[in-house]
Amino acid sequence: MNTATASIRELRTDFRSVKRKLEEFGRVTITDNGEPAYVIEPITPKPRKRAPLPDYMARLLAQRPEPMSAEAAQALHDYNRGDR
Repeated sequence: MNTATASIRELRTDFRSVKRKLEEFGRVTITDNGEPAYVIEPITPKPRKRAPLPDYMARLLAQRPEPMSAEAAQALHDYNRGDR
């Protein structure tokens, strides 16, 4: 891993340049009066486990009633039609 250097003054007055160095090199050594004093490196977040997606088809099949028989459908149709 490459390392860039920056002074405490640069860190305080021009953080954007230090941030660019950090993004480019991955690690920045901060110097105090020319002597290395601190190291800054980015935090790599741990990958989060994603919850499995719900099975929508199984939920739909579990909630829907049984289909109507042809006779029941015809009876409902006749009932809804009335005496027309």
